[in-house]
Amino acid sequence: MKLMAKKSSLFFKQTVIYILIFFSAFVIMAGSVYYFCTNYYYEQKETQLKDSARTIAGQYGRAFSSGIINAYELMDKMEIIEDYTGTSIFLINSFGRVLAVSSDIAQDWVGQSITNETIKSVLEGNIVTVRGKIGGMFSENMMTVGYPIMSNGVAYGGIFLCSPVPEIQRTIFATVEIIFLSGILGLMLAVVMIYFFSRKLTKPLLEMNKAAQIIADGNFDRRLDIKSNDEIGQLGDSFNYMAESLEKKEQERRLFVASVAHDLRSPLTSIQGFIQAMKDGMIPDDKYDYYLDIIFDETKRLALLTNNIVDMGKTQESVLELNQTDFDLNGLIRDVLDVFEQRFREKNISCRFVIDEKETYVNADKKEIHRVLHNLIDNAVKFTPEGGTIEIETTVPKNENRVYVAVNDSGSGIPENERRKVFEAFYKADASRGCDKTGSGLGLCAAKEIINAHGEIIYCKESKLGGAKFEFTLKLSGQ
Repeated sequence: MKLMAKKSSLFFKQTVIYILIFFSAFVIMAGSVYYFCTNYYYEQKETQLKDSARTIAGQYGRAFSSGIINAYELMDKMEIIEDYTGTSIFLINSFGRVLAVSSDIAQDWVGQSITNETIKSVLEGNIVTVRGKIGGMFSENMMTVGYPIMSNGVAYGGIFLCSPVPEIQRTIFATVEIIFLSGILGLMLAVVMIYFFSRKLTKPLLEMNKAAQIIADGNFDRRLDIKSNDEIGQLGDSFNYMAESLEKKEQERRLFVASVAHDLRSPLTSIQGFIQAMKDGMIPDDKYDYYLDIIFDETKRLALLTNNIVDMGKTQESVLELNQTDFDLNGLIRDVLDVFEQRFREKNISCRFVIDEKETYVNADKKEIHRVLHNLIDNAVKFTPEGGTIEIETTVPKNENRVYVAVNDSGSGIPENERRKVFEAFYKADASRGCDKTGSGLGLCAAKEIINAHGEIIYCKESKLGGAKFEFTLKLSGQ
């Protein structure tokens, strides 16, 4: 239930975030539009009022200066402008007394004097724009443009055009209302788009979560089918790669357990059988030493198998600690060959040791390289038939700072398609080379891990003796 809550919350949070982003952007946009529209409408209205005032002032400038004014003509002109622009108009003389008003202004104002800073500034020849009630002439705020009536550089009066501020605001609000309604429709459409987009984005994540739970339960064959070229698709590919790696590791683990169980069962069964026979008195006393030797050999097999498993585990977990020193590699090879002298005699194997120089000093972990050489020579002895040949060779190429160590045998060889597999844990070649199946299948794997830990390489090739050739490199000392 908690997992389901997390899934829902991811979708919910993502949707809410997108909506908040859209809403914030809309509020900022609406505020900006309102601000610019307000300024635009006020500027347009002011320009309109100034143009109308300029027209009247230009036409009646001389009439004002001469004192001869056609009142009827002036009133008609004012009525036309009032109907066209929706503004109120009044005129004053040079003393600030109202000479004429448009029809929507009370006629009582005619003949009255208005004294304030706006009137004074206009009579001084300035064009003035103000917002207010103009000395109580209007009951609501008006946007008023005062324009001086000039003649020969002298102000003989002024004309005032007034437009109701609420009327301007109603126009602005109508525009904002359209924007707001458009925003509501856009928000509804955005919510729908955000819903489907969020579902599309979270769906593969939910699939990954479900697949992760299945894999956590031990079912490693689950894969994702996410067809996308973005980061989600890359994440899906990485998830599938992880699942494949886990499945491979699980297969290796099962093979490891099965192989260990198989290799441990054989010597344990032999030991148990011989001990039980000795306890039951089925083995004569004079044969005790013979069968005790067999039991002892089986215990050595168990010890060797256990040590190889431990060593392999250390190297694969990268906890193998190397104690690198300078030593004579050729001398170490001779020491290892002495250990196999009896086995060479038992199988009548001819062993050759070919070297470039009498002494070849390398920098490596002597103990671990001893184990590598032991495993490779032991492997060669197992798969070399009686009367065969084994050759160990060390070569130091010119202009290289490393030595090549090769172990050749005259056995049946290893097919090319299996040469890489022989370094895998518990892998054993087919029956053509498997005349000796007593090994654990860990020797070559341990050798590879040890050489890799030294930063060098080991590989398998066809031997010039007709069998297999295992060759590895080591760094020369002083390099």
